[in-house]
Amino acid sequence: MRAKTYYSERPDEIQVVRAGDNAVIFFRQNIAEIPQPEESAPQFMADEYTLTVPFTDDLYERVTNSAAWLQKAMQEDYEKAAAAARLVRDDLLAASDCEMALDRLGLSVPSGTTFTAWLSFFKKLGEVLLGGVAAYRQALRDLPQQEGFPYDIDWPDHPAGGE
Repeated sequence: MRAKTYYSERPDEIQVVRAGDNAVIFFRQNIAEIPQPEESAPQFMADEYTLTVPFTDDLYERVTNSAAWLQKAMQEDYEKAAAAARLVRDDLLAASDCEMALDRLGLSVPSGTTFTAWLSFFKKLGEVLLGGVAAYRQALRDLPQQEGFPYDIDWPDHPAGGE
């Protein structure tokens, strides 16, 4: 999973660590030295991706000679982050479902059969369907289309008072 990781010394771009029959491959990108006061030891920061695979004796050579491994780690990371963001989004949508249920909108169904009798009902219904909660729910559904999704998400605020 991608993480901003800090180091006390410059890390290698690729590191393979054996863990039993598997290996964890660390890919580090955007390695940068963090400015420190002169008397302090240097510190570094990097975007770190990991990938767990079965261990083989030639794994390090295979990994260092192919960009496909990094792409696989980045793709897996993206998919995990997107799934986690969608899970939160789906929970927020479920929590606001009751605010859009017709029986919870406080609308009185008119008893008349003419259009005039139903006009205020339709106006109120339209206000609800285009109001704050509806806009909030649409913003939640649109999260995957945001430019920074799934790493940098601008979560919408729930409207106060269930507007």
